[in-house]
Amino acid sequence: MFVFYDTETTGLEQDFSQILQIALVFTDDDLNILSSKKLESRRSPWVVPAPGALLTTGFVPDDLKNNEYSHYEMMQKIYDWVRGQHWPLTFVGYNSMGYDEPVLAQNLYQNLLDPHLTLAGNGANDQSNGRADVMTGVKAVALYMPGVLKLDIMTPSGKNPSVSLKNVAQQNGVSLSDDDAHDAMNDIKATVGVAKLLKKAAPQIWEQLLSLSTSKGVDEFLAAHEVFTYATTSYGKSVASVVTALPEKENGVTQSLFDLSIDPTPYLSMTVEQLKNVFLSKDKQKPLVPLNKSNQPILMPMDQSEAVIPATYDEKLYADRAQMIKSNAVFLDNVAEASLLVQKEKVASAQKALPEMMIDQPVAAPVKQKIDQWMKEFRAASDWHKSAELIQDFYVRFKDDLVADPSLSRFVKFAGRIVYENAPQELSQEKRKAMKEHIAARLLNPDDKASYMTLAKARKELEQIEKERVGGKKWADVTDNQIRTLKLYYTSLEKEYAAFYTPPKPPVNDNGAAKPNASKKPDPQP
Repeated sequence: MFVFYDTETTGLEQDFSQILQIALVFTDDDLNILSSKKLESRRSPWVVPAPGALLTTGFVPDDLKNNEYSHYEMMQKIYDWVRGQHWPLTFVGYNSMGYDEPVLAQNLYQNLLDPHLTLAGNGANDQSNGRADVMTGVKAVALYMPGVLKLDIMTPSGKNPSVSLKNVAQQNGVSLSDDDAHDAMNDIKATVGVAKLLKKAAPQIWEQLLSLSTSKGVDEFLAAHEVFTYATTSYGKSVASVVTALPEKENGVTQSLFDLSIDPTPYLSMTVEQLKNVFLSKDKQKPLVPLNKSNQPILMPMDQSEAVIPATYDEKLYADRAQMIKSNAVFLDNVAEASLLVQKEKVASAQKALPEMMIDQPVAAPVKQKIDQWMKEFRAASDWHKSAELIQDFYVRFKDDLVADPSLSRFVKFAGRIVYENAPQELSQEKRKAMKEHIAARLLNPDDKASYMTLAKARKELEQIEKERVGGKKWADVTDNQIRTLKLYYTSLEKEYAAFYTPPKPPVNDNGAAKPNASKKPDPQP
C-alpha cells in the first residue's frame, strides 16, 4: 500500500517553511487510488512567505489569512488521516527526499507530532513504513535504462535533461498542464501517473527501488552484494560508481561506501582525523561516501548495471580492492569512528541553533517517554485553556530535566506558539506581549543571512523577481498587480509588528565605537 503526497509551502528553507497545502492519496499495490485528502492552512504569525513561493503556487494574502484551518489543526488532521490507513505504508512523492520529506518532518515536529511518521512502524510485526521518490525512479531509469523515458527538455544550463515533474509528465503522456501544476492534488495525481509508467516500462528497476525504501531493505541488499553500483546526482547530472559497503560501528541510518575505482592503499594507514577530513572533503570524487539508508538510495547489482559500468572496470581488480578493504580491521574501525565524529559534529552544531534546527537532537530515552506523554496530553486537551495549563505544567514536570538539558525547552516553545496562534486569550498579557516581540524580531530581523525568511529577505527576493521579469527569461507571467499586491502585503506585516520591534544594538569596542558589520540574532522565544 502506498500514500502519495505533495506539499505547497511558504518557501525553500526546509527547517522554517510552513506547509500551506498538502494533498495525499492512498493507493493499492497496483497504484489504483482508493482515497484522497487535500487540506490547506492559514499562515502562522512568525512565518514570512517567500514571494517566489506565493507566485509559484498562486496563493494570495487572503488565502493565507482565511483558509479554514490553522497550521496546528491541519497537521493534526494529516496525522490522524495517515494513522488511519492500513500500515505499513510506503510514502511516495516527487523530489520528496530532497524537499517534502524534511519539510513534512519539520511541520510535524513543530506541532508536537512524531516527525518520523513516514518511517514509523506499526508496533505489531516489526514492519516499518518505507519512503520512495518517483524522481529517484526517473533518474535511475534514465541512467540504467537510457531511452526508456523521453527526456528531451533540458535544464536552463542546457547540460542535463530536466527531470521536473511537469516536463517528465508532459513528455511521457501523463496529464499535467502548465495551469494545473503546483496544485498539490494535481501534482500528486501526476506523480502516481509517472509511477505507473515506471512500473510498466522498467519493472526491474521499480521493484529494486521499492526494496530499498526501508533501511532494512538496504541492509539486506548490502549483505547480499559485496560489489555493486551506487548512483548519485551532482550539479544536475546523475552518475554511478562501483562501490563496496563498509561495516557499521553503530547501528544507524548512515553507512560508508568505498569507491573501488580509487586505489585504497593510501587510505588504509590514515588516522581517524585524516579519514574524517576525507569525508568532509569537497572533492567531486572521493573514496569514502556516506550512504543515508533511509532515503531510498539507488543501489544496483552488477548484473543490472551494464549501462553504467565504466570502460576501466576490472572485475578482479575491484574484487581484490574490496577484499583488501574488508580484511583491514583497523581501517574499518577508523572509518566507522570518523563517520561517527562527522555525525556528532552535526548534532553538536544543532545544539546551539534555533528550536527548529534541533529536530535531530537526541533526547535521553527516559526523558523522551515523559516528553511523548506530555505531548500526547497536550494534543488530547479538551480545550485551549487546558492546553495553556499544560504549558505551565511543563516547567514543573521537567524542572530537573531542563537543568540537565536546556534544549528540551523547544517542545514547550512550540506549544506556546500553538496556543498563541489558536487561542491567544488563554495566555497572560505578559506572555502575549513577549510572543509579539518574538514574532517582530523574526519578521523584522535585518540580518540577510538569517536562516529563515524575513521581510527584508522577501523584499530583496521580490526585487530580483522584478529584474528577471523585465529580462523575460523568468517570471514572464507575473503581473504588475501581483507584484504590487505582495509589496503591500509585506508592508502590512511590517506595520502590524513595528510597535513590538526593538532594533538590535551593535556591540561596541572599548572606546565606545560600534563594531563594523556587527549584528545580533533576534531575541529567543519566551
